[in-house]
Amino acid sequence: MKNLEKIISGLIIGSIFPLSLGLITLSLWFMFDKSESRPLIYLIFGVLIGGLIDLKFIKTWINNRFNLPTWIIALIYIVYNIFVFGFFMGFPVFNVLLGLLAGYYYANRICSNKIDPTRYKKLLNQVSLFTGIIMTLVCISSGFLAIYNNGAAGMIQDLLGLPFEVTRSMLWMIVVIGGLVLVLITVLLTRFTMFKIIRNYRN
Repeated sequence: MKNLEKIISGLIIGSIFPLSLGLITLSLWFMFDKSESRPLIYLIFGVLIGGLIDLKFIKTWINNRFNLPTWIIALIYIVYNIFVFGFFMGFPVFNVLLGLLAGYYYANRICSNKIDPTRYKKLLNQVSLFTGIIMTLVCISSGFLAIYNNGAAGMIQDLLGLPFEVTRSMLWMIVVIGGLVLVLITVLLTRFTMFKIIRNYRN
């Protein structure tokens, strides 16, 4: 189980630089080049640089994964939310799963550092609140895109196979209620994952 956790943590931490630098170099292509024959070259260049950084530092990062500063962990979580949000073109449902990863990591961090129960209960609340706040921002961004996209109502109608037209008021309702549900699920998923792992460790 410990080896599985180490592999998962390594993949999460180790993917940050290749993905981030790949995205940055691809953005540079879009802003300054735009030649249709070269986007893949830019992407590969950024990923390779990220891979070289990993080769030098990944072992240290993995060995110290439960002692990394909180702001670095928070930044990693935010970056992954941006990746998932962009990959699924602003559809926020899959961002919920990142709450599970956050809970998984932080529960193992609590267990590894043998944090006492009074403090870990506070951390449980803080971590789940943080994932809820990030999910709220994700849902606000997604809702903004949906409401100001003239084709969003039609897409929802086609996706759900609705026999009636989705009006703007219906779209607002879907955005608000759907967003609240996703935030709640993210918070509960984070809390449940942390609680389950910590309880198994204590037993």
